[in-house]
Amino acid sequence: MLVPLISAFIGILISLFSWLFYQKKINFLPSNLSSFGNKNKLFLLGLNLISLGLLFGLIGYFFNFGVLFRTLRVGLLIVGLFSLKKSLQQNIDNFPNLPLFIKKIIRITNTQILQIFAGIIVSFLFLKSIVAVDWTGGDSWMYQLPFAARFWGLVSPEQYIFEAEREPFYNTTTMLPNILQGFFWYLLGKNRPQGANLLSFFSLIGYFIFIKYYLKIPYYLSVIAILAVPLIHIASTASYVDLFTNIGFSIVLIITYLLFIKEDFINYKNISMFILGGFIAGNSKYLLVPPLALVMAFVFARILWLIFYRFNPTNRLKNIAILLITTAVANVIMFLTSIKNIIVYQNPFYPLKISIFGYELNHIIVPSGDYMSDKIEAMSPLQRWLFSLLEIGAFDERRPWHWTIAMDYVPLDADTFGMGGYFAFYVVFNVVLFAWLCRQKNPETRIALWLVIIMSLVTPFLPFAYQLRYYMYWIMVLITLNLYLLIQQYEITKNRWLKPQNYAYIAMAVMMIFTTLTRWDYTYPNTMSLEKFMIDRVDQDVITMLEEKKEACLVGFTPLTFLYNSAFHEGKNYSVKAEFNLSKEEVEEKCGDRPIIYK
Repeated sequence: MLVPLISAFIGILISLFSWLFYQKKINFLPSNLSSFGNKNKLFLLGLNLISLGLLFGLIGYFFNFGVLFRTLRVGLLIVGLFSLKKSLQQNIDNFPNLPLFIKKIIRITNTQILQIFAGIIVSFLFLKSIVAVDWTGGDSWMYQLPFAARFWGLVSPEQYIFEAEREPFYNTTTMLPNILQGFFWYLLGKNRPQGANLLSFFSLIGYFIFIKYYLKIPYYLSVIAILAVPLIHIASTASYVDLFTNIGFSIVLIITYLLFIKEDFINYKNISMFILGGFIAGNSKYLLVPPLALVMAFVFARILWLIFYRFNPTNRLKNIAILLITTAVANVIMFLTSIKNIIVYQNPFYPLKISIFGYELNHIIVPSGDYMSDKIEAMSPLQRWLFSLLEIGAFDERRPWHWTIAMDYVPLDADTFGMGGYFAFYVVFNVVLFAWLCRQKNPETRIALWLVIIMSLVTPFLPFAYQLRYYMYWIMVLITLNLYLLIQQYEITKNRWLKPQNYAYIAMAVMMIFTTLTRWDYTYPNTMSLEKFMIDRVDQDVITMLEEKKEACLVGFTPLTFLYNSAFHEGKNYSVKAEFNLSKEEVEEKCGDRPIIYK
C-alpha cells in the first residue's frame, strides 16, 4: 500500500509542476528554462504521461485491474520518458550550464538506447541461468536433467533409476544436448543443476554471433527481435533442449539460403558450419530429422546444378566425386544417432513405433495419443498450426503465467495444451513485414520468399507441429530474414520507415508486454538454489521412508521424482526407482520387488 501511495503522490507533484511550468508561475526558475516549458508541448506531454503512469499505480492497487493495466502503466512511463528525452535533445543548446553527464544522457542516440536495453536483457538472462534452477519446466526434472546427471556420473544409476519407459530413451535416443548440459552442470558442481541452463543460453548467443558474421545483423537487433518471442525468451534460461535443437536447424536453413543466393558460397568453412548445424539438429531430437533430410536433398540438388551450369566444366567429374564423398560424410555426422539405431535396432527412431508403407519397424514404445484434445484432433494439421501461431484459444486462466515454456500447466487433454507461444501480434507483424519486403525483385527476396513458403508448407505437417516449441526454427528464421532484408533495403533507399531501429522498438514493446504479463519471472535473475527449490517440493517423510527401506519405487511423484535421489540429500544412501501412476498391475510389474511408495 505504501509504494502505490508514494507513487501517486509523486505523480500529483509532477502534474502540478507541469501545469505551473506551463503557466510560467514558477518564479525561481531561470527565464530561458521558464520559456522553454511554456513553448515545448512535447516536454509537458512527457511529464503528464509519467504522472498518469504513477497515479495509475494507486488506481490499479485499489481496483485490482491486473497485469493488462500494469502493462498500460509501463507503456505510459516509457512513452513519457522518451518524450522528455526527445524534447530536451532538440533544445539542448538552450541549457549551456547543464552538467556534462546530464548532457551525455540526453544525447544518447536511439541506437545506443537499444544497445543498452539489449545488454540489460542479455545480462539478466545470463545471471538467471546461473543463479536459478529451472523451476518452471516439468520435462527438465522428468528426464533432461536426469539424463545429463547420469551421463556425467553426478547421480549414479543405483541412486536413481528411470521409469521403465524412460530407460530405453536414455540408451538409444539423441542425447547430444543432455551430454552438453551435464558438462556445464559438472563444471558448476553437483548441487548446482542450473548449470544445465547454460546450454540454451550460450547456444542462443552463438546464433546471434552466427547471424552477425554471416548476415551482418547487429547484435542489439537480433537480441531484441528474437528474444521478443515468448517461447524463445523462456527457453533461453531453461533446461529444455528445444531451443538448442532449433538453433542448429536454423543455422542449416540460413546457410542453405546463402548457398542459393551466392554461387561462390561453397568453401570448407561454410560446409563445416552447415554440418555443425545439422549435427546439432539431427542428434538432439528425432522431430527435426525428417525436415533436415529434406534440406539435405535441396542442398545436394543446388550444388549439383552449380557443378553442371556454373563451375568449370573441366573439373566436373572431380567436383561430382567431391560432392558425393562430402555428402556421405555429412550424412553420417548429421544423422549419426539415426544411423546407429538403424544398424543396431533396424529403426532410425528406436524405441518409438514407426511404420513405413504399412510395415512396423522394431520398437518397444508406442507414442502416447493423450497430448491432443478432441477439439484439436478434429482440426486439420494446417488449421491447428495456424490457430497456434495466432494463439486462438491458447490462453488459459489455470496457468500461472500467460505463456509457459510448453504452454502447459493444464491437463494434457485440455484444448489449450501446447497452443500458442510466439505472441500473435508479433507473428502477424513479422509475416506482414516479410511480405512487404519481398515486393522487391532481387535474388535475396525471391529465395527468402521460397524458403518461408516451403517452411510454412512443411512445418504444419510435422508431428505435433501446433506445439510451437518443437519447431521454433520457423519464427527464428522468419525474424532473421526480416532483419537481413530490412537492413539491405534501408541501406539502398534510406527510407526512414525502413530504419531497423523502428523494428527493434516494436520488438522491444512486444518484449516489455510479455515480461510484464509474466511478472518478469522468466527474465529477472531471482535466485533459486536447489535447496530452496526442494523445500516445498520434497516430502521429508518420504525421505525418511526411503532411508529406512534403502530402496523403493516412487509412484506418482512425476515430474519431480528425481529430487528424491540420495545424491541431493547429504548423508543419505538409498536407491530410488521412478514410475508413473499407472494401474496397480502395471505398477507392480514395473517396480518389481521394490517396496512401492505412492504420492
